Amino acid sequence: MASTNISNITGSVTHVPIKMELNFHFHTRSPSFLQYSHKALRLKCLCAKMNNSNVTSTRTILHDLYEKQRQSPYYDNLCRPVSDLVPFIASGIKGVTTNPAIFEKAISLSNAYNQQLSRELVEGGKDTESAYWELVVKDIHDTCKLLEPIYNETNGVDGYVSVAVSPKLANDTNGTIEAAKWLHKMVGCPNVYIKIPAIDESIPSIKEVISLGISVNVTLIFSLPRYEAVINAYLDGLEASSTSDLSNVSSAAAFYISRVDVIIDKKLEQIGTAEALDLTGKAAVAQAALAYQLYQKMFSGPRWERLEKRGAKKQRLMWASTNVKNSAYRDTFYVDSLIGPDTISTIPPDPALKAFMDHGIVSRTLDAKVSEAQSIYNAIETLGIDWSSVGSQLENEVLTSFTRSFDNVLGCLTKKVNEFINQ
Repeated sequence: MASTNISNITGSVTHVPIKMELNFHFHTRSPSFLQYSHKALRLKCLCAKMNNSNVTSTRTILHDLYEKQRQSPYYDNLCRPVSDLVPFIASGIKGVTTNPAIFEKAISLSNAYNQQLSRELVEGGKDTESAYWELVVKDIHDTCKLLEPIYNETNGVDGYVSVAVSPKLANDTNGTIEAAKWLHKMVGCPNVYIKIPAIDESIPSIKEVISLGISVNVTLIFSLPRYEAVINAYLDGLEASSTSDLSNVSSAAAFYISRVDVIIDKKLEQIGTAEALDLTGKAAVAQAALAYQLYQKMFSGPRWERLEKRGAKKQRLMWASTNVKNSAYRDTFYVDSLIGPDTISTIPPDPALKAFMDHGIVSRTLDAKVSEAQSIYNAIETLGIDWSSVGSQLENEVLTSFTRSFDNVLGCLTKKVNEFINQ
């Protein structure tokens, strides 16, 4: 049974253990009212218990995923109160990821931040962006504390919470380094991942930040060449580190999935031949399978063995963007298709997590058909679709989207401050 210390977050809560079902509430945006509604997902758990410091539960499919297939499920969402994560952790979640879009929703559609916002901005005289980071740092710090038992129990393999540097710094190598150092210091927890985008200007940032002993989640990876550059940046950073013990440094490489199919499927449909149409819905999973082969190759051999002797951890692949965006594909398609040892699956609450908890299949699929994956990859390339070009397009689109979310949330904070002042 899982055990998680929540006394510092939730206070003292005592329930008598009884046979029950855990109700998980997925926050979804209602387009008509532009606010969150709550949709409960009943998980078939036999019992749950909360007392002064612990919450325990019986097995779910996420426990099977972790224990039988050695894949760590991470929850791709965060909002206040962070204690809402407790039942998810009890169900088998091993970490949390965030991005600017998640914080845009959390802050703009909730009143839970108003008290701190009023104190930081109105009473403290801080500018809007400084106040934003104060809100974010508190959420990340509190969530790190919530997941600290997992971090300790797994010797620093899991229990991480990811927070991104400002997307506005993506093209600023030194600015990204300084922001990563500042965020790491402000959160003040060993189980925080600083998210740095895998764009050309940020690759040197990754090396430098890793060399300083700061754990990094490298995000926005859409192609195999860029992924190889990310691995080399991590290895270069470890080799450049002045410390002999590298065991406290960790990293994940967030490889995006569903967005790849969105772009390539559209190109295949434009080509329109039988061969092209037969490849729709296969690109993203095929490329991910090859990325896993590259991971296994790069984290073996003399170079890696030298670092491993110094305590280095492998930079695990983290599957991102696992929500299905094409209704023709089954709702658990990406989560089910990318199960393999020593990887992380980041799962958004709705519909991906909801669907997987209900009818997902736990089976090692990631490297089950490697030859077929290579054939699919080559066939797409033969049709004239350039994988690196697709990666660059997606990199720009998602970075633009995150920048827009960042600007939107700052605008929302300014509006809220004006409301406080005029009250």
